[in-house]
Amino acid sequence: RKVVVASVNLRPRDSANREASVARFAEAIGKQVPANADLIVLPEGISVVGTRASYVEVAEPVPGGPTTQTLGAIARQRKAYIVAGIYEREGTAVYNTAVLIDRKGDVVGKYRKVYLPREEIERGLTPGLSYPVFDTDFGKVGLMICYDVFFPDPARALATQGADLIAMPIWGGDENLAKARAIENGVYLVASGYDHPTYIMDPLGERLSQAREQGSVAVASIDLAKRFHLQWLGE
Repeated sequence: RKVVVASVNLRPRDSANREASVARFAEAIGKQVPANADLIVLPEGISVVGTRASYVEVAEPVPGGPTTQTLGAIARQRKAYIVAGIYEREGTAVYNTAVLIDRKGDVVGKYRKVYLPREEIERGLTPGLSYPVFDTDFGKVGLMICYDVFFPDPARALATQGADLIAMPIWGGDENLAKARAIENGVYLVASGYDHPTYIMDPLGERLSQAREQGSVAVASIDLAKRFHLQWLGE
C-alpha cells in the first residue's frame, strides 16, 4: 500500500481576497508538487491567510463553495487526493473545517475542528463534535486541525477507528506534541503549517521529509503496510 504524499509550505501575504490566496496555493501545487503525488496536504485556513478578511466573511458552503470547486478541479486534473483547511458555513454556524477531496474532484470527507482556541470562538466559530475517518483507495485517512494537536483524544479517536495516516493542516503548534501523537498512536502524521513546520512523519516520530523554504514541498513515498517493530511492544 504505497502512497506518495506531498505537503505544501506556503503562507500568502497581502492577498486581495479569498480567491487570491487560494490561487497562490493552486500555483504552488502546479509548480512544486510532483505529478505522481497521491495525497496533497495544504495548511489551515487557506481561504483567509494573507487577507484582511474575517473567518465569517470567507466562510462558504462545503461542498459547493468556490474554494472546494477550485481544489476539486486541481484534484481531478492531477488525479490526486487533496486535504486543505477552509472555513465552512452551514446556516448561521461557521466552522474551521478540513476537507478531503478525492481524485475525481469530489468532497468525500470533512472534519470540523473540535478544539477551538478562545480567539476562534470569540470571532464567531462553532466547534465540531466528532472525529471521522475516511476511506481512500490507499487506506484510511483521519484529519486534525492545529489546536487539536495539544490534546491526546483527537489522534487517539482517529487511530482507534483504523486511521493509517493523519493529515493535519495547522497554523502553529507544539512540535513535541505533534511527534507524540504520531508515536503514541503508531500513525503517519502529515503537517502543513505556517508557524509550524511542514513535514511527513512516520509512526516512530521520524521526519521522512520536511519543506523548509516558502513555496517548497515535503514529499515522501510511504508504505502503509510497513510494520514498525518496538523492542518491548512488538509490532
